[in-house]
Amino acid sequence: MIKGIFLAARNLQSGEKHIGVVANNLANLNTIGYKREVPFSMVLDAEGNLSAKQINDPKQGEMVLTGNPLDLGINGDGFFVVETKFGEQITRDGKLKVSDEGYLVNQVGDKIMGKDGEIHFGANVFNADQSIVVSKTGEIKVGDTILDELRIIKVEKPEELNKIGGSYFSTDGVDIEELENGEYEITQGYLETSNVNIMEEMESMIRSNNDYQSTQKIIRYLDDSLEKANSIGKV
Repeated sequence: MIKGIFLAARNLQSGEKHIGVVANNLANLNTIGYKREVPFSMVLDAEGNLSAKQINDPKQGEMVLTGNPLDLGINGDGFFVVETKFGEQITRDGKLKVSDEGYLVNQVGDKIMGKDGEIHFGANVFNADQSIVVSKTGEIKVGDTILDELRIIKVEKPEELNKIGGSYFSTDGVDIEELENGEYEITQGYLETSNVNIMEEMESMIRSNNDYQSTQKIIRYLDDSLEKANSIGKV
């Protein structure tokens, strides 16, 4: 009976984590480039042992037209490389802008990396007569001037990336590879939305809440039974 209470308590802990993951997915429903977290998946390791692991769903989100020339989406595999205060990180969030210093940055001010390093517009940014054109391969041009080409990388198992927060992923301990032209396509004027499906998440939340409540009832029943057994033993 005590073992039953212990197992039920472990199920409660798992249920809490599951509900927390679903709640976080729902909170990021409108986060550009967000990849939903899968609460628990069974993973087979090199020794053939199964273990529960939380992973990301790498499925591509819907591309939506914005018309902003600095909104960029990636069709296919790949991530933008971003320079943060913690070092390089990767993301699918392509909502970009030009900073006051002339660098191509995202909405929090982190610099987007090109194949030649930080992408700087220089005096070109102040010339309103020249349009910004980003090709399908990620080449950035202002008028006739080529600034750089976006650095787009891929990882072998994107579902196992360590999420830093929002749409950022860490590259620590991950083998990254530069993507070649033709393996991806940059779509200028589009953004990739979150791949969270609100109906699926709500259904998952309802199931998790029901399972959580059922487990609570089981624990109360076992606890009452144990208390009665102890009382009988004292007679």
